[in-house]
Amino acid sequence: MDKQNFKEVESNTDLLVYAKPHKFDKHDKLIMSALNKDARQSLADMSKNVGLSRDAVRNRIKKLIQNKVILNFKPILNPPVMGFPIINYVFIALHNPNEEQEKKFIKYMKMQKHITYIASLIGKWDFIIDIMAENPGQFNDIMKNLRKNFADLIKDYEIYGVLEEYKYEEIAQLVE
Repeated sequence: MDKQNFKEVESNTDLLVYAKPHKFDKHDKLIMSALNKDARQSLADMSKNVGLSRDAVRNRIKKLIQNKVILNFKPILNPPVMGFPIINYVFIALHNPNEEQEKKFIKYMKMQKHITYIASLIGKWDFIIDIMAENPGQFNDIMKNLRKNFADLIKDYEIYGVLEEYKYEEIAQLVE
């Protein structure tokens, strides 16, 4: 992947964007598969595997970026090896928040480095967040601060700790 294309993706948002679905042809699928296996491979290597010229591969990747199919190129990290063995998913229910309260709640969570995933839900829970911590005490402190800062807003929460991951696959396989 050349540096120019990487800079274009760096400016994109990390958030999912719901838009008109992209129509994948066989070359797009091969490119997505190649990027999923190794996004750092050269365009020359990718073009051999995909069966298109380097320029054609580059243009298709640019189109995938412009169409927000690809939001970013990131490594897959291993939190326990990085010193964050405590991984918990927390489901949160709120007391009928108004729009301003919900925005403030989301902004707060986005600013917390140990909260690595935030999604709003439909159903019993309003949000799911992923918290990664160095130890149980640090996780407890993060949760206490969240509950203290939003005591009037948080109605209920439930914590699910990750013991072991059996599958983590980037979703490019969905189009292969």
